[in-house]
Amino acid sequence: MYDVIIIGKGPAGAQAGIYLGRAGFKTLILYKDGGSLEKADYVENYYGFGKPVEAKKLLQEGVGQARRFNVEFKEDQVVMLLPSEHSVSVQGLKGEYVASYVIIAAGMTRRSLNVPGLRDLEGKGISYCVTCDGFFFRNKKAAIIGYTDYAEHELNNLLMFTKDVYLLTNGNNPEFDVPGEIPVIDKQIGRIYGQDSVEGVEFKDGSKQQFDGIFIAYGTADASSFSLKSGIATEKGKIVVDSSKMTNIDRIYAAGDCINTYMQVATAVSDGALAARSVTERLKEDRKRSK
Repeated sequence: MYDVIIIGKGPAGAQAGIYLGRAGFKTLILYKDGGSLEKADYVENYYGFGKPVEAKKLLQEGVGQARRFNVEFKEDQVVMLLPSEHSVSVQGLKGEYVASYVIIAAGMTRRSLNVPGLRDLEGKGISYCVTCDGFFFRNKKAAIIGYTDYAEHELNNLLMFTKDVYLLTNGNNPEFDVPGEIPVIDKQIGRIYGQDSVEGVEFKDGSKQQFDGIFIAYGTADASSFSLKSGIATEKGKIVVDSSKMTNIDRIYAAGDCINTYMQVATAVSDGALAARSVTERLKEDRKRSK
């Protein structure tokens, strides 16, 4: 068991790791990639650099600094958080991890599914969590929209509730081996339709397919997707936090692009430090009470 698990190794996650590792706490950083900084070219507005610095180099230096303070790194894609009274279980595609506290610093995925009808029918047959809502579609006809290993994870979970499952890839090629009994529709989605609840999907070629329920697992599991599944409050796609960077769920904090509209390295680093400070104070109090 870890003292803290940080989700994301970008500026917010690495900075939080540096503070927690330096304070002597057992810390794990889970990551699926380097986030938006890894995809950038240069950063020229960050304090302390007279010349533009390569974004990848800035990322590598932060990760290296965290490693120097014995922070552990594991590559995995987080799909859900399960909090309890004294700990939080972090479920990934590769494994399950447990810590006293969690800091979400996973940034925001820029690519998302945006089709007519999706927002209107959320909670009315459209779900982002098979673990949460799969039970309601036992032996019914359901679809997974997605094409990555995140979709594979949700597909396998859904098969425990119903065998009448379709995979809709929205024009993408599946990045995993789809079981032979699962119909795959690779047409682009035009809209999701229904009145009081989901009735089906209309594709851009005009064809339709009826469904009782639809689960969204498009792209990768970013902070907003696993937050929805975990009951963490969001507003306009951002995680809601208080002044200590804690979410509406005790023991779960957040920092960086997933809470900010001003998505800059400087603000991410600040958030990471502040979240780490809040968690550090709580860990100290926990240790005092245990003596």
